[in-house]
Amino acid sequence: MSNKEYAAGLKFLLYVAVKDLFDGEVFFHHSLDKGIYTTIECKEIIDKEKLLNIKNYMKELVDKDIPIVKRIVKKEDAYKYYKEKCALEKMTNVLNISNVTVSLFELNGKYNYFYTHNMVKSTGELKLFDLYFVEDNKFILILPTNDEIIFNFRNKIYESFREYDSWLKRVDINYVMDLNKLIAGGKIKDFIRKNDIMIERNLEGIAEDIVSKNKRIVLLAGPSSSGKTTTSKKLSLYLSSLGVNAIPISLDDFFLNRNETPVDEYGNKDYESINALDLKLFNKVLTDLMNGNKTNLPTYNFITGEKEMSTTPIVLNENDCLVIEGLHGLNPNLISDEYQDLIYKIYISPLTPLNVDRHNYVSTTENRLLRRIIRDFRTRGKSGEDSLASWESVRRGEEAYIFPYTDSADAIINTAYTYEIGVLKVYVEPILYSIDINSKYYNEARRIIDHLKTFYPIPSEYVREDNLLREFIGGSSFE
Repeated sequence: MSNKEYAAGLKFLLYVAVKDLFDGEVFFHHSLDKGIYTTIECKEIIDKEKLLNIKNYMKELVDKDIPIVKRIVKKEDAYKYYKEKCALEKMTNVLNISNVTVSLFELNGKYNYFYTHNMVKSTGELKLFDLYFVEDNKFILILPTNDEIIFNFRNKIYESFREYDSWLKRVDINYVMDLNKLIAGGKIKDFIRKNDIMIERNLEGIAEDIVSKNKRIVLLAGPSSSGKTTTSKKLSLYLSSLGVNAIPISLDDFFLNRNETPVDEYGNKDYESINALDLKLFNKVLTDLMNGNKTNLPTYNFITGEKEMSTTPIVLNENDCLVIEGLHGLNPNLISDEYQDLIYKIYISPLTPLNVDRHNYVSTTENRLLRRIIRDFRTRGKSGEDSLASWESVRRGEEAYIFPYTDSADAIINTAYTYEIGVLKVYVEPILYSIDINSKYYNEARRIIDHLKTFYPIPSEYVREDNLLREFIGGSSFE
């Protein structure tokens, strides 16, 4: 079974447990490390003791090995069912499904829909899980990793999600259906401007913090397709507006020549590893700049697989700072200890707080995948199948080299636009539809396409030229 099927099974198991014990409602909000941030609404306060009761009841259901049955029902019947349950957002989503039937899953006389074609066959398959208490009625449903329960509460990531979620509540956007109403009513353009301003305000505040603390080395890191390039350029502009000249440096330009690139355990070149960087050259350049010496920066030629040194030297003046962006910006092995007091670390990622409904959220990982598929197709000539094929390797690199260091960041930049999937949908669907039925990635492509049906399309003409999304769909003023 896939990780998605297991996660859907655990969510259903928890949903049933809360219904049986407290007649409460469960809300799955977003991923956090190896888990899902979850809240419960019911007449009782769910404290640590009651959360333990829920966990033990879930284990009882697992031991009973109760079948989870897939039911194909008419769309109208699914609509009536959710109407009885007062789940307005689920009713609306069912109406937006183009098929005449809907796949509901049944467990212990309860039904639900989890945007997955398949599910675990019975509760007996769901032996590995845990519940991590955050505060009353708030906790993390922890999923297994390689048959182990490993979880780190990423407090700064959690707070970033909460801040964005608070903003969405203030502008009355709780679910995708609320966004779709704005699109259908011709009001999405105004919302896009509000969303853009909110994100820009955060970036401006970080620039002011950097200047006030007199930091001279800004490290900006994040997983694939987070928008590091555009963000570093925008941050440089904000710093310049505060009187600080920012010199941008990309760690990608410090890749070892291709014939020197290390290989992973599968024998493939491991571009995700920090050892794929020419750390000796990087630290020499950094030392020269910090000492006020002129130095030449490399540019990595991705066609030849070799570095090419610039003939125009640069120098770091007294009122200058470096903005260094790349996968390994937060890695403590990147820069020697002597410069630590001058460093400002930023973690960047699209942390999407928008929910499809109370039990299905917009995946941060899938959001980045959509961006990557579009960008790779547009700029690197890669097919949708190529992007899906390489995604597992990219994710392994992120787990090993980025996520362990997120709590060391001085600031978080959330690059998620609430409306972006409506924009990305227009570009990514044709790429996914082109994947052949005989491809091993066909089912994954169709799963993503089905998920996208929930979102109304948004014209890219509403997206400004300096918007981060332009890094992926094209037309950026920073290109």
